[in-house]
Amino acid sequence: MPGHDGTEPVAKDELLYRRIPVSKRGYDQNGVSPEAFDPRKNETSGISFFRGKYKSIQEVAKGKSECGYYVAVLRAGDLIREDFEVVPRPNPKDPGHIELPALTCDNRRTPEAYERKVRLAKLCVRVEGPFPPTTD
Repeated sequence: MPGHDGTEPVAKDELLYRRIPVSKRGYDQNGVSPEAFDPRKNETSGISFFRGKYKSIQEVAKGKSECGYYVAVLRAGDLIREDFEVVPRPNPKDPGHIELPALTCDNRRTPEAYERKVRLAKLCVRVEGPFPPTTD
């Protein structure tokens, strides 16, 4: 897309996707759990999301996992309205990569982080999947 390299601000109407490993039990018949938004050990600068304008849900669902993934769908405007900072962090493999710096692997066990994860779970529009495991 000309002029779109992933550094442009995230629009309020954009859909954002968060991959949830099936094995982590972040989603079940009761809905999405706050643990679906628990930062992974490599998420040092913020939890990762994918911008829907750059990747489909099916592309987001691909990844190394023995059990596959669900994909949580959220609206950027809902996050912004709830005072989450939504920061574009494009990289060569994914120009649509963004992060929420308020949640990192370093602060994941704090009461504030838990409250943020609860809010994210409530803001989830829907969950797609489960998608089967992939090796690529």
